[in-house]
Amino acid sequence: MVYKNLTAVFLSLAALLFAAGPCVMAEEKCEDPVYLKPASAVASSFDDSEWAPGPNPMAVADGDFNTRWSPMLGKDGEWIFYDFGKPKTFTKTVIYWERAYSPEYELLVSDDAKQWKSVMILKNRRGGTDIIGIPQTTARYLKLVGLKRSNPSWGISIWEWEVYGPKELNPEDKPIEQVFPDRKPKEVIKLTMEEPLPSPGPITAVEFQKGINYTSYNESDLAAKESDAMLEYLKTINVTHVCFIVTWYQDTLESMKIYPESPEGGRTPVDEALTHAINKAHSLGFKVILKPHIDVQTDEFRGDIPGEEEWFKNYNEFILKYAKLAAKYNVELYSVGTELSGTPMKWEAEWRKIIKAVRDVYKGPLTYASNWNEYKEVPFWNELDFVGIDAYFPLASKANPSKEDLVAAWEKEARNMEDFFRKKGISKPVIFTEAGYTSAEGTSKTPWTVPSKVESQKEQADCLDAMMTVMTKRVWFKGLYWWCVFPQDIESPLGYTIKGKSAEKVLAGWYKTAK
Repeated sequence: MVYKNLTAVFLSLAALLFAAGPCVMAEEKCEDPVYLKPASAVASSFDDSEWAPGPNPMAVADGDFNTRWSPMLGKDGEWIFYDFGKPKTFTKTVIYWERAYSPEYELLVSDDAKQWKSVMILKNRRGGTDIIGIPQTTARYLKLVGLKRSNPSWGISIWEWEVYGPKELNPEDKPIEQVFPDRKPKEVIKLTMEEPLPSPGPITAVEFQKGINYTSYNESDLAAKESDAMLEYLKTINVTHVCFIVTWYQDTLESMKIYPESPEGGRTPVDEALTHAINKAHSLGFKVILKPHIDVQTDEFRGDIPGEEEWFKNYNEFILKYAKLAAKYNVELYSVGTELSGTPMKWEAEWRKIIKAVRDVYKGPLTYASNWNEYKEVPFWNELDFVGIDAYFPLASKANPSKEDLVAAWEKEARNMEDFFRKKGISKPVIFTEAGYTSAEGTSKTPWTVPSKVESQKEQADCLDAMMTVMTKRVWFKGLYWWCVFPQDIESPLGYTIKGKSAEKVLAGWYKTAK
């Protein structure tokens, strides 16, 4: 009986190590020092979403953890393969997965890139850094096929894919440190709750908020050195205010439960990471707005959440959690909600209760981030300190409109806002809690999405310039928070990010002069 139990324990441990340990094969198979650099790579497809990297399959073989390959979203069976130029012998591979990893994938080899032979199928993988020992195999081509996605709404995405083999069987190859001497391994982030730093000063009703939406869909990257560097970069483009986004989720539009995706493998920043970023922003002299979001796991629009009494009870707990954190960490402005356009009119009494409850624990100014087509329906502006608008107004009926047409479109929207505020007796300062344009052709028509696969930095820059040309002439307009910047230096040729694009200089120029 004793022997039987010991055997069972041994087999259970072995199974656990096989499924969850960093290396599938024996340890000695995971220590080959020679890096096998591919001559080229081919991928099945490329992502074209707003945060997509460029269509470069060799991004996973460049020694740079800021570049990546990502195929089309929502599909299993996407693949990438290496051509080593001639047969190589490999015994190990290391995959550095982005958030969108594959829990089940297959490795195959070929001598002609036509007929493929399966080497192994990996199951129950957990993303992150995946170290796989391969039975010693010699081939010219090595292929990775994602059989299953970690999230049905995503694709898969890889930062780096490294292949190794024994030196004696690959005499021309070198250790990876020699191939990429400047390569920096992925940072291991240490999470601790820091003591709050003091505020650089309150946000007043008369100052112009030169802001950026700082957006993280990762539990820990707000505490990374890379994030600290990105915040430092924002100083160079004259940003003075940073809006941190923290997102919780619900399963469907009708779900009552609201929850964070953390701490392991989730998209909600943990408190240790969020508060580190707030402290870092304050240390750089930035004023901070905290804007909690709700997203729906089905990717339906949060503005279609209908709300119920039970939902509001859970939402109240969610929004008060971050209001208390905002108070403790000296956040200068707090948003009680974002784009929940299905709820304000019908549930006005619940919203007024929420605003009162937030004021009981947070003494700074408050706003609500209404969607561009919602701000006229919000019944509680007089309870708040700033009118917040996510200003994704459609400006044109065709791509690449003239600057004059864009200015005229913004003049129309500005007059609409003025007429509404005057009729309703609203005299609060107005901020654009979000405004942004992608660098894809047609962004002036549908600013809330990536409308095409054709890059147009000019259209992005012109839309931004037209908005600031018109809005900075209004005395009631007190700031913009551009959508958006990520903690990682993400390459996004068609997305909202502006680093290295024409719009970067436009924003920096306006932020230098706006008052």
